[in-house]
Amino acid sequence: MSTENHDDVSRRFVLKQAAIGGIGLVAGTVVTGSGSERASAAIEHVTEKATWLAERASCVSGNRLLGADSAGPVVTKAREIFLPRSAEEIADLVRSLPAETPVGSVCGGHESSNAATVASDGAVILDMAHLKSIEFHEEEGRALVTVGGGVVFRELVEAVKERKGALPVGTGPGVGVVGYVVNGGLSGYFSRRLGLLGQRVTRLTVVTAAGEIRVLTPDDELFTAMLGAGSALGIVVDLTLEMEPESVVRGAEQRVISFETRHQAVAFAREALRFQAERVLPDEGVAMELVVTGTKALVATFVFYDTFRGSMAELVAALEALAQRLKLPVVASSHLSSWYETAAALWPVINAMKGSPLAMLQHCMGTEGPPTDAILDFICDTVVAGSPLDEATFSIVEIRTLGGSAMAKKPLPSGNCRHRFFVDLITMYDAKEKTPAERQEIADMTRSVIEKARGVEGLAVDFSGTHSQPDDPGSAVSPALIFGSEAMAEMVRAEKKRVDPENRFRFHPYAKFL
Repeated sequence: MSTENHDDVSRRFVLKQAAIGGIGLVAGTVVTGSGSERASAAIEHVTEKATWLAERASCVSGNRLLGADSAGPVVTKAREIFLPRSAEEIADLVRSLPAETPVGSVCGGHESSNAATVASDGAVILDMAHLKSIEFHEEEGRALVTVGGGVVFRELVEAVKERKGALPVGTGPGVGVVGYVVNGGLSGYFSRRLGLLGQRVTRLTVVTAAGEIRVLTPDDELFTAMLGAGSALGIVVDLTLEMEPESVVRGAEQRVISFETRHQAVAFAREALRFQAERVLPDEGVAMELVVTGTKALVATFVFYDTFRGSMAELVAALEALAQRLKLPVVASSHLSSWYETAAALWPVINAMKGSPLAMLQHCMGTEGPPTDAILDFICDTVVAGSPLDEATFSIVEIRTLGGSAMAKKPLPSGNCRHRFFVDLITMYDAKEKTPAERQEIADMTRSVIEKARGVEGLAVDFSGTHSQPDDPGSAVSPALIFGSEAMAEMVRAEKKRVDPENRFRFHPYAKFL
């Protein structure tokens, strides 16, 4: 890792490549070159595709595992899988392929339907696993970090910790940073203070469908569209993020409360969520998350920012008193003293969620303003009470506070920019342990909850590109919800027609809208 001026790095990079490979600079921001006829022969490629998919895809859509004939392994449909090591290798390969060849890009393998890893017939996948650079630098007084297309959150968090910085990262250690950003990611712990991670991007290096290398800044028309629909528009080689000092997070408190019956979980959630709506949502100096797990635990987490002026002990004590009143034991208490400890808190839990394969169905719902009592009752009486937590014990219901800086900063093509209250229903199980009938039951129970949610006034459903299930049969998700507004959806559509008219990059989770 190094501290350098990014403009100097980019300039040296371009000049060096021009000297050794016949590459020139066009219009200041587009690098083009030759050699595409030998591109595929020069790039490392995968020979054992089944092994690659089993290692790379962290989960498989539960919809792909339904029916008596789904007991076998899920296979990728891609014709070839390459592991490039530079923007030039990517650009050469894209130019060497016929214009109609579908191209997918994989960095983390955590997307709910794993559209890019499964791909389609005749597709070529570019696995970004070798693009692991993390470089720190300063620009106009801002602390920046440039992250390669294959970096995952554990690697980024560990590096940022050493620089005493902070970013609104996701909680999954193996989630690809680039994939998270360009498909509309959010951070339940940090976004109220730091915004969405995509709102901190200052520069993107992208390979287009035409095989051009472009360096995008906020002045470019394509820049904003990339931060929510990016995997449908181009291949991100690296992106640059603006960091904050670690002191923006004072710390966090987490309590784990055990329950035995779903009735107890509903009773606790009902009072805890009203407390969240009344005491936490109005105060942007603190975030609160309540998780109900299939392992019969309620996990309450408070994250306190440098802007918090209340009593941390008072908020935590209110949840402990609620547990005591309901005669539910507090089985674990954690004090997280820094941004790093908070960012890494769930890594062991997430790493333990494995299956052969791990099946997942992911849906979200939420409100742009404070949730009404009717919505909170629905979340408790239907989502917490009716989700298949017992049938699929890896499953969780997450209820988070969003808003704050995410709503105040420049909007991106992501429904998460517009919402203050967020519920994530993640249905997960080890498919090997379930019969076809049991898999179908789990899917039916999940779908029943989500269909009921669509009928609740004021509750948006499946509005997130990273927290929704795009391959649900008959899915009626609206582009305006996914991308935040009709204007954003139209902007994304226009950019798609302009930069990828052949629809080469068709593996965005919601590419069917484009």
